[in-house]
Amino acid sequence: MKKEKNVKKAFLWNMIGSTCYSGSSFLYLLVVTRICGATLAGFFSLSYATAQLLLQIGRYGVRTYQATDLNRKYSFSEYKLSRVITCGLMMLFGIIYSSYSFSGEYIIISIFVIMMKMIDAVEDVFHGNLQQNYHVEQMGKALAIRNVYSAVFFTGILMITKSLYITCTATAITSLILCLVVNSWFARKYGESTESTASSENAASNKLRHVLELLKICTPMFIGTFLSLLLYNVPKYAMANVMTDEYQTYYSILFMPSFVITLMCEFVFKPTITTIAQLWWENDLKKFVMYVLRIIAIILVCCAGIVVGGYLIGRTLLEIIYGVDLSPYKLQFIVLLTGGGIGAEVYMIYNILIAIRWGKCMLPVYSITAVITIAAARAMVNQWGIMGASLNYLLSCSILFVLFTSILIYVILRKKHQN
Repeated sequence: MKKEKNVKKAFLWNMIGSTCYSGSSFLYLLVVTRICGATLAGFFSLSYATAQLLLQIGRYGVRTYQATDLNRKYSFSEYKLSRVITCGLMMLFGIIYSSYSFSGEYIIISIFVIMMKMIDAVEDVFHGNLQQNYHVEQMGKALAIRNVYSAVFFTGILMITKSLYITCTATAITSLILCLVVNSWFARKYGESTESTASSENAASNKLRHVLELLKICTPMFIGTFLSLLLYNVPKYAMANVMTDEYQTYYSILFMPSFVITLMCEFVFKPTITTIAQLWWENDLKKFVMYVLRIIAIILVCCAGIVVGGYLIGRTLLEIIYGVDLSPYKLQFIVLLTGGGIGAEVYMIYNILIAIRWGKCMLPVYSITAVITIAAARAMVNQWGIMGASLNYLLSCSILFVLFTSILIYVILRKKHQN
């Protein structure tokens, strides 16, 4: 009974935390569009998409590996040190990108938007430790606290100053401080530290060697997730070359619910990943398959409901919320929602493959998809505008779904044969 209660609490708080996380992304674009106008919102949207892409450097594909490290191969301090390295690289590339792409205040805005997303990578390593120790509910609480603060603070400062420059700078700095304070407290209280008490140079050398080993193991997952976000943002970059910033805003508003679908699927999936790994390594293949099918079915039903709801009232709600006319883009909106539903299933299967240590398939799958979709993106946008961008997103999600599903079926059949 207690275990059942803990599972319910885990799902509830993970749902609250994930809602706050996805809702903050939705709110940022809404507030900037309302206060700063469609043109500046288009720049903010492109910067945010780039920050989301660079976030994959900060996370480096380690989270699912950490949460399913059931034998404690690496200590929490080693996971933290790896995150210091990857977040440093994320900000370095962010500064180079911003300095090369923009000028004046736009450079600073872009850098601090990237820093706002870097905070996601910082707290991610703490949440991985909590999940590794079956404290998903505490992870949800920490996620909710930080994202509610960031969203409220961002909105308040922008309303007062009307300056995106001041708002992004202040939000990034204060949110990072809050993130470290809150998550360190949760980690001390609910996480499990496996730090070594040795202070010799040999211990430090071993720690660094383990960190480099961990990063090497997770490199295929990093490349996969990086290419995944790159593929989802390819339409934006194709549009940037041939269309004005206003169209970036329209596409970003239409795309937001699709992006949120993938984030919301974490309601169902994130609390289960450690259990999925445990079933696999215990060779309980029948229960593993039933568990996975049940989660896939739940996500599919949720996504179908969102697509239907989007068709009936979604576009109208977006017009009311953002204050822009989206009437020419009803079909594009449905295409993007469908792609978001498929993308949610891709995210689920992708994490399962990492949990069962089949991350080696990520690079070839994403490489194949990238070759096809990147090559087609500019031509599709040139030919069909926002519809071309929407179809390109749907194409990339569909290819990934077919390839990852085929691999998962193959791996399950192979293990069944071995057993």
